[in-house]
Amino acid sequence: MKKIYYNLFGKHNQKVSFIVLVYFLAAFVVVRSLVYLWTYGVIPEISLVIKGVEIHHFNFGIFILVIVGYLLLTGPSLKNRLRIARLYGIGLALAFDEFGMWLHLENNYWLRQSYDAVIIIAVLLLNIVYLSEIWKKIIEKHIFYAKKVFTVARKKVRIDLNKFGPIAQLARASRWHRGGRGFKSHWVHQKGKVRTFENCDR
Repeated sequence: MKKIYYNLFGKHNQKVSFIVLVYFLAAFVVVRSLVYLWTYGVIPEISLVIKGVEIHHFNFGIFILVIVGYLLLTGPSLKNRLRIARLYGIGLALAFDEFGMWLHLENNYWLRQSYDAVIIIAVLLLNIVYLSEIWKKIIEKHIFYAKKVFTVARKKVRIDLNKFGPIAQLARASRWHRGGRGFKSHWVHQKGKVRTFENCDR
């Protein structure tokens, strides 16, 4: 049991991504549970209404994310980053629990997109926390093979400019050559073909 606990929690408890994941899931479960309890009348509904406008909790999530973003710009220490990660996880949950509402601009809490957004974020965080090394190896392996294929293709796919006749000669002749006090290129054409390349002073 100790080994399982260590592999799941112990060795990750100092990782920012792990703290974000834990607080994101915890905040989402708490918020959803409260909404279900309000919906079925188990507990009275608690809402903030200002001048007839209901302030949904995704607004609080956005404000928290804004504050976290500013705090991170100040370059906090590792200890403070772990604290900020808790705030970030809570703000992320509050904002995306009502993702469907601010996506469709509808006052409908039960939109499917909210569930989809939370699931996607949770899966991404789980991959970052527990499978980051595996993904890193996979990405590095694909980058290595991509570079290898590109190198081989570049060597094999070479255009023989001589097949293009005068155009190829004109392209080669267009290189600048230094000479005297300056450099200048001239084409001498005869019967549509480049004959010579001359260097002259200005």
